[in-house]
Amino acid sequence: MNKDINICVLTASGRLTSFRKNILKSAKNSLKIIKYKIPVNNVDIVFYDNPYGAIPHLGIGAHTLNPHLVCISLDPDFSHFEKTIKEETARTLAHELHHCIRWQNHSSMYATLLDAMITEGLADHFDIEITNKKPQAWDTALASKQYNRLSIKAEREYRNKNYNHYEWFFGSKRKSIPKWTGYTIGFNIVGEYLKKHPDKKPSQLYAVQTEGFIK
Repeated sequence: MNKDINICVLTASGRLTSFRKNILKSAKNSLKIIKYKIPVNNVDIVFYDNPYGAIPHLGIGAHTLNPHLVCISLDPDFSHFEKTIKEETARTLAHELHHCIRWQNHSSMYATLLDAMITEGLADHFDIEITNKKPQAWDTALASKQYNRLSIKAEREYRNKNYNHYEWFFGSKRKSIPKWTGYTIGFNIVGEYLKKHPDKKPSQLYAVQTEGFIK
């Protein structure tokens, strides 16, 4: 059914073996919905035991390594791990597979700070389109005054090809950039674009050039 998307659950540690069936079921069910919305193909999805890569309050985390590979880190010791498999798999896959299809259409997804912000903002808006859930914690991480100050700071670096991705997305005390700033700003930029274009949905925007979101 999903012949162009391969799903693999690595079980060498033994800690995911008992969860493998449910992981595959959640992933396959999620893919049906995602592929109905976006024509994403030719992707390998790897679930593996990696607590260090999991978001602490979710027990799951992910990274799109290239246009054709998504690695999903799981923490089987997370207190609500079965709930995470059931409820967060779709959100995670929607986000990462949107990265894949955008990357397959753009060679510069993270070339500049603005590229990265739009990439992340689009992926999370697509997650909401798919799951009808509330925004993730990192999408609303800034208070109003913080947002205004940091938006101005970010605008000065929008086209900087040497921006520090970690500082903007995971925080820097030295530069007074709170954790998740890049995610929140990107989410809001895409949100404003969607308000101005009510006929558009995130699933339709994966090929739109970065600059198109701030015109």
